[in-house]
Amino acid sequence: MPTPADRIHQHITTAAAAITAELAAITDPIEREKTAREALKIPDLTTAIRIQRAQAVEELKAGRTLREVAALLKVSTGRVDQILKEGRALQ
Repeated sequence: MPTPADRIHQHITTAAAAITAELAAITDPIEREKTAREALKIPDLTTAIRIQRAQAVEELKAGRTLREVAALLKVSTGRVDQILKEGRALQ
């Protein structure tokens, strides 16, 4: 049974394939470049994912110390702090 991470990876792979196929189907190179340029202006997926990660860490932080959250996630306390600060900055 696929994990949530496996399913998200599959969604991203499928979307990327559809987008690149759509771009490749544009025969006019000027139009293809313009379309690709516009597509690159779409808000960054990694930003949205970083916000979701930070929100998850915020939920874990409720009632816990940074050290406890770090132990749950198997990362350093400093990394937990970075994720939280990054999430606040992105929102």
